Amino acid sequence: MSELNKQMMLQMRTVEQLSLVISRNTELQHYLNVPVSDFYTKQKEQTDLQKVMNELINSTPSLQSMAIYVNHPTFSDPKEYVSFVKHSDLLAEPWYLQVERSDFTWLGERSIETAQGTQNVVTFARKIYSSTLEYQGVVLLNVKAKVLYTMMLGEKQTAHRYLLDSGGRLIMGTYNSLYTELKLPEMLNVAQSGTGYMHKKRSESGAYEDYLIVWAKSFNEGWIMTEVTPWEVIAAGSFKLAMTIFWIGLASVLVAVLFTLYLSRSFTKPIRQLLQAMGKFPIELKQVNLPDDYNNEFGSMFNGYRRLMERIEDLYRSLDHEHQRQRKAEIKALQAMINPHFLYNTLDQLNWMAIDAGHERMSHVLELMGRMFRIGLSNGESLITLEQELEHTECYLQIQQLRWGDGLMYSITIAEEALKNLYIPKLTLQPFVENAVVHGFHRREHGCIRISVEQDIKGLYIQIVDDGVGLKPDWNRQPRRATGGYGIRNVRERIEAYFGSPFGITIEPANGGSGTLVTLRIPRLEHDDNGGNDHVENSRH
Repeated sequence: MSELNKQMMLQMRTVEQLSLVISRNTELQHYLNVPVSDFYTKQKEQTDLQKVMNELINSTPSLQSMAIYVNHPTFSDPKEYVSFVKHSDLLAEPWYLQVERSDFTWLGERSIETAQGTQNVVTFARKIYSSTLEYQGVVLLNVKAKVLYTMMLGEKQTAHRYLLDSGGRLIMGTYNSLYTELKLPEMLNVAQSGTGYMHKKRSESGAYEDYLIVWAKSFNEGWIMTEVTPWEVIAAGSFKLAMTIFWIGLASVLVAVLFTLYLSRSFTKPIRQLLQAMGKFPIELKQVNLPDDYNNEFGSMFNGYRRLMERIEDLYRSLDHEHQRQRKAEIKALQAMINPHFLYNTLDQLNWMAIDAGHERMSHVLELMGRMFRIGLSNGESLITLEQELEHTECYLQIQQLRWGDGLMYSITIAEEALKNLYIPKLTLQPFVENAVVHGFHRREHGCIRISVEQDIKGLYIQIVDDGVGLKPDWNRQPRRATGGYGIRNVRERIEAYFGSPFGITIEPANGGSGTLVTLRIPRLEHDDNGGNDHVENSRH
């Protein structure tokens, strides 16, 4: 197929080069430039040009005829070997649009009328341009289809072969209905440069026919030569041979099976014993005695299985021990939860006692502390909403305002109301606010704290600014202490464990050097997906 494709491409290129020579022929260019009014000169040159082109047709056996479409030919006979046709007749041809879209193209196989009758030809069309690139007409070279078929079929005159151009259009073929039914262009779209084959089934009247499709694709032009062969033709001569091979193979298989059964008895017995032992262990949870008189690979397998069972028993005992320790830890955790709940309930009772005694300020403090404990407990959840966290922080600030009076001012600004529904680790903001009140406003009668919440492409962006004494020069080298169990170090470590880089905490002097600016970066968490568990698995968020 590759050789045939090369021969066909060589023949096609010869025709294309010949058309290029004709379109640039000096006599043809001179004829096209003769004015229409000079009828005598134009007729003479057309006659001379027709003789030259006739000689060219006669010297090229593969050419059937030539047609030149120009404006105002002096005479025209489409049945001659070289005919001059009115350019306006080109518009009525079914292949006109194909010629119009390109400077040259193959039109494929078609029938034309000649002096010898109807002839099948494969036509190549090329536009004619002047030396100034002005469009002047079209030249058609009609190649004898019989010559191309003889070349394409070679020794297999009954083969179903087809020649497709680079766009998948059929140039010529021996059995066009099969080409249409198999949809060869669609199948051959997968063909790359080189050769290949595929097995295709075609449905016809409820039955299926198998075909072997072989193709060869030219590298430069991209044209494909393909052959379709019924599968039954390929398999007809090999059926008897296949049956002979089948019976020989069947006899060989039977002999091999008998020989294998004979040998397997000496190998499968220890394997069956090992499988039985492996099957009983999960059920009875005890080892099965295995033979210890094997000194080969089976003996190594038995010894390895015994060591494996001993290791599994050790793991069972270790898991049982760990399970007991886990249960004890859960009991201790439940007992530890009793104390915060007890304290919360005690604060509630003290609040009611303060109300009964008329101590409104004390009642308000106890109420705020109760709300802080309720949020701090939060049913054991590790993450709470930003709204709850801000409420917890504001409760602390209100308690401090009861002590400071008008000396303590604060503001909480949220860029978007929807940000309140996002989740953050609980007890994140209050330690920084407490640090500002205790240390930043120490020995002062007034202070201001501003909390702002925004978001950017990286997540939540929370800032806490105070106008306190600011940071000491060596503040970063001092050991960080926890505040009430939830200090700055605790918050920093939790954010790092939960989310990792680039999220975290930045502490720096505020603008002007008076006060401290704390910046927290936390990712957007729209759901507490882990239900209160620590989010350490998201430390590389």
